[in-house]
Amino acid sequence: MTKTPNILVADDDPVTRKLLKFQLEKHGFKVIVSSDGLEAKETIEHHPVDMIIADYMMPNMDGLELLSALREEGKDIPFIIITGFGSIDSTMEAIRLGAVEYLTKPLDPMEVLLAVQKGLNIGQIKEKLSHLQKEVQAKYSFENIIGQSPTMQVIFKDIHKASQSTANVLIVGESGTGKELAAKAIHYNGLKKNGPFIAIACSAFSKGTLESELFGHVKGAFTSAFRDHKGRFELADDGTLFLDEIGDISLNIQVKLLRVLDEKRFERVGGQETMQSDFRLLAATNKDLKALVKKGRFREDLFYRLNVINVTMPPLREHPEDIFLLIKHFLKHYSQVSGKDIKTVSMEALKLLQGYSWPGNVRQLENAIESAIAVCDGNMIKISDLPFELTDPPTEKSSDLQDYQGSLTEVVALFEKQIIYKALEQNEWVQAYAAEKLGISERVMSYKIKKYGIVKKGILVEQIS
Repeated sequence: MTKTPNILVADDDPVTRKLLKFQLEKHGFKVIVSSDGLEAKETIEHHPVDMIIADYMMPNMDGLELLSALREEGKDIPFIIITGFGSIDSTMEAIRLGAVEYLTKPLDPMEVLLAVQKGLNIGQIKEKLSHLQKEVQAKYSFENIIGQSPTMQVIFKDIHKASQSTANVLIVGESGTGKELAAKAIHYNGLKKNGPFIAIACSAFSKGTLESELFGHVKGAFTSAFRDHKGRFELADDGTLFLDEIGDISLNIQVKLLRVLDEKRFERVGGQETMQSDFRLLAATNKDLKALVKKGRFREDLFYRLNVINVTMPPLREHPEDIFLLIKHFLKHYSQVSGKDIKTVSMEALKLLQGYSWPGNVRQLENAIESAIAVCDGNMIKISDLPFELTDPPTEKSSDLQDYQGSLTEVVALFEKQIIYKALEQNEWVQAYAAEKLGISERVMSYKIKKYGIVKKGILVEQIS
């Protein structure tokens, strides 16, 4: 059933109010009337309206002042200004503020109806666009997490539920699946979003250093403690603490962490003062904590303390239908970052990207697109632009020419890239030796390495010679 639009008429002239109310109600609209801008503004705060028709000249608050006040409050209600004193300045100001029409008295009933219908249509279009934008955002992304597959829709729901709580969250998943992005999404959409988001990768610190990083230390606590140092627990007060790679912390730290989670109290290393911090804990791991518990390497009580809410990030191979969407996202982002105008990927390259297993998950796909954009010399990524790990055929059979369906130029470039890579690999990555074996100059070898973006363990070969 279609909802009947509510129209507010604000005019200090009772005759005009009566005429407009009669004409509009005759055509099926619900009409509310006000005698000036202030009364109209108060009415809007208590009664939702779909359209406003306001006189330009009114006591207390005129039509333009009412329109301006509503726009400042973020209320984008379709607005029609009517006046008996038309002027170019007032017309331009009304248009600038977003009025859909500016009508002069005496009013033509048909002109009023047309203006009302126009305003309502604009309002409906804006409402649909707003709804569509929210729907698209909710369906395809959560912060910077991208996906339209059923698998990712479940993840978005889990993240949303976690964000509406202050309970501890354990985020699990393989490396590269976006665990930190999930943690940030939970924080920035959660109850402590106005507080700090403090992250620490536990595996990046030794046992002693990690304790200092978490708890802080006082001056003189150890040889290099030249001043007091705030730890992550303290810094995360009224916010969120994200402990990444939680499975790598020692049993000694686990015991101390358990106490902090239970009491929200701790002492700095070398200090006597007991401190408090009201933080929310999010933890992440790519390890099987239950298996570590069985092996005695992770405390069972801490596991259950962390795993109040569980969010499991799926590997990319479990939602391959999202690969195309991710490629588009990374293509747009890194094209802007690099200042290049790369708009698409060739069909052959796309087929390869969609068929790859992605052991490094979304992070590996992102790195592959960033690398391809860096070496691409056109406006379309080709197979020869992709990292060698993707294009190197794993078996003798797959290297058969019949398996490659690109153009002659692409196939030749692909094999040239593979041959250069093998030559470098067989000559301990010394460019001069590899060039000599292939019968080319070092300058040509250097050029080819740059052209194809050939890397060894993430390091450009041009930096290794």
